[in-house]
Amino acid sequence: YYIVKTRRRKSLIPLTLFLLVFVLVGICEYFLYTRLKDKIIYSSYSPTAREVLRFTSKLKYSVKQLNDATLQLENMTSVNSSPDKINDARKFISEMQSQLEENNIAVEKFILIVNDYRNLLIEEKFDWLLRIEEYYNEPVVTKYLNNFVLYLEAFSALLKYTGANFQEINARTPVYLKNYDGYYMNYVRALESHNRIDIGRMQFQHNFLVQYSELEPYLPAILQKKFVNIWNKSK
Repeated sequence: YYIVKTRRRKSLIPLTLFLLVFVLVGICEYFLYTRLKDKIIYSSYSPTAREVLRFTSKLKYSVKQLNDATLQLENMTSVNSSPDKINDARKFISEMQSQLEENNIAVEKFILIVNDYRNLLIEEKFDWLLRIEEYYNEPVVTKYLNNFVLYLEAFSALLKYTGANFQEINARTPVYLKNYDGYYMNYVRALESHNRIDIGRMQFQHNFLVQYSELEPYLPAILQKKFVNIWNKSK
């Protein structure tokens, strides 16, 4: 209204500065709010509940790292095209194995902590936090994590053998090709088992959040994967 009323170029300068300052202040306020939001919410919780919730945040971040790595691994569609790419994939899987091991240790520690605080959480009216522990202790979730370990091991073994004997396998030397087929079939079985269990895990998490929707902020996001065989057998 001010611009239309005056139609003066000089009047636009203070107005522009005012709008710029207003936007910057708004952005800073939002940034500070997002930084302090958890602290504000947690301030009304007991020290025990705050410790449990801080641990859930660590687990969410750990699972997110694994999810990001899984998607990146699935995008390695031509991993078997050269020894260098095979070695790169092996290094990447080794990093994933370390991440997975750290995640599994964190899950076990979280379950122990919640069980230690179980009676206190119930007494303090924070028994809803026990459902988060129920999620991580669910057989399909623990089975998924254990199977993830086996899948990465089978994939790494296939990569190791293929990289070490790349020329012989490409030349279709019978003994190397036979051994390669064995590693490949182990990999396929591990992948199919991993995908099947992961589908069950996602179905469980979906149903769990339908029943306890208030827990969604405290649980890892469901990773919608492509479920494809990223190592296409072309030898």
